[in-house]
Amino acid sequence: MRRPALNCEWCLDKNNHQGWYGECFVQVLAAAAGLQATPLMPDCTGVDFYLCLPREVDGDFPRMEVQVKTWSTPKIKDGYWQYGGLSEKRFNALAGERRMPRYLFVVIVPPNVEQFAQADKDALQLSHAAYWVSLADRQRIDGPDCKKRVQVRVPESGLLTVKSLLDLFDPLRAVEAP
Repeated sequence: MRRPALNCEWCLDKNNHQGWYGECFVQVLAAAAGLQATPLMPDCTGVDFYLCLPREVDGDFPRMEVQVKTWSTPKIKDGYWQYGGLSEKRFNALAGERRMPRYLFVVIVPPNVEQFAQADKDALQLSHAAYWVSLADRQRIDGPDCKKRVQVRVPESGLLTVKSLLDLFDPLRAVEAP
């Protein structure tokens, strides 16, 4: 049996392990897309990462802000993941128009941490997948409560891939289900 190093609790309990894996999942996709991924610590603004395109486009280096959430008990209905893990405060941190685009990335993970990744000499396979949604068109909640949850519909068509991640830097190319 593994014992905690400090003879108390593990620092990576199931929830922390799952969350860290989700952030690393996004960083792997960003690296594969050739993007800069800068974590924000501490997470005070509802943003986990700045993602930046490291080449100039129209006189600037395009950037976006990303909040990463993980989910091991996914529910889908009519082509949308029915994610209920955002507090009203976190929802408000993502909702509405922003100077810089802000996205929610939901990483669907296996319930068993031993299934997060498989590696052999030919490939590293990460389980399962990530999806994105913009809440720019959603109205913020008046008097948000940290204890109340908001359900967010995340389109199944918003599968996060290297291509779709790069497309998010050009909103005209980013495709989201209606």
